[in-house]
Amino acid sequence: MTAALTDLAFAEWVAQARAVAVLDELGRRSIVLKRAGTEMVGPCPVCGGRDRFGVHLRKGLWHCRGAGLGGDAIALVQYLDGADFLAACETLTGRPPPRGEGTRASAEDLAAREEARRAREAERDRQSERYREDERRRLYRLWGEASPITGTVAEAYLARRGIANPQSRALRFAADLPYWHGETTDAQGRSRRREIHRGPAMLAAITDGDGTFRGLHMTWLDLATAKGKAEIADPDTGELLPAKKMRGSKQGGAIVLLPGGAGPVRRVFAAEGIETLLSVWVALVATGADLLGTAFLCAGDLGNLAGAAAETIAHPTLLQPDKLGRMRRVRVPGPVPDFASRAMPIPPECTELVLLGDGDSEPFLTEMAMVRAQRRHAALGCDVRVVMAPEGLDFNDLLCGRERVVARAGADALQEQGAAA
Repeated sequence: MTAALTDLAFAEWVAQARAVAVLDELGRRSIVLKRAGTEMVGPCPVCGGRDRFGVHLRKGLWHCRGAGLGGDAIALVQYLDGADFLAACETLTGRPPPRGEGTRASAEDLAAREEARRAREAERDRQSERYREDERRRLYRLWGEASPITGTVAEAYLARRGIANPQSRALRFAADLPYWHGETTDAQGRSRRREIHRGPAMLAAITDGDGTFRGLHMTWLDLATAKGKAEIADPDTGELLPAKKMRGSKQGGAIVLLPGGAGPVRRVFAAEGIETLLSVWVALVATGADLLGTAFLCAGDLGNLAGAAAETIAHPTLLQPDKLGRMRRVRVPGPVPDFASRAMPIPPECTELVLLGDGDSEPFLTEMAMVRAQRRHAALGCDVRVVMAPEGLDFNDLLCGRERVVARAGADALQEQGAAA
């Protein structure tokens, strides 16, 4: 094995050890903690006390206030066993170091640990699947309780954006939908999701390639605002939060805004946003375009539209400081698709795909995502075109004539500067 491959195997071995959940390793050792807000707490297994040892539930990290130590699962095994780094990784993975540093355990111990590790992973997978299914059922109940958008705030919202009700079966309206953000602790010390807003919302169903319901895209509305979307602020920081959220499983799914009729779908228009996609639909209808066999699919975001990248690349301009304060290029998903990843599905009979890109998103990230999506679907034999909105605008801006408003505002500003001079 070459040095490069050996180093890669070692890095993967360490990553596997680091991926073990702290609570799983504590459970394997029969160390019991109790819930206290956002933590699980109890006596330290090493130095005692009553509640000095804790595990942060969201971060997944442990700490002991008595010893002043903490960290991930590797640091935990080092602390509990007095082990070095290699021995801790061996305990967590059930495998000896791949670079031949020598094992610290017997073959029987390693086999038992490997079996326990696989059992933990299988149980985590089962728990994750149960959670996803429970969440899907909760969201499906919300979807079932919602109403068609005709005559609702959602219809008025789309009309304000220049979009007449498209009679899309993928859209519904909820009159009083809660907006959850962060956590709060009740009188018993239990952590609860925090509701910071409640109001009307437009719902869109996310389905997989077989049409099975997978999740919801939710847009909270307020017609008193300029664009009709609710302005929701974090009560702690005052920061404005997105008026849109997605819950459930979006990756590998789509919002089928318009399915293309009863026959085979030969052409697809795809975009990340609902308003972008429906704006293009309105424009095409206005020109009398023949849309039979043409579907309009919304991905929800660029990540689902394009899928994951095979590698990251350096952004040409964006910089961020590293741990030593040195400015480094930000690494972003590149143009080569990872074909093993999931992305928005395109009907197999589709021969023409039009990808719609917003001109008001970060240019380089958007360009990489569009190239990635184009390559992904072209590899399946589809003729793929990318159509971008002008810089600084999206297709809804074009539909509403907002580019003329922007140009007029710029001209007025220049005129005022000239007068001041």
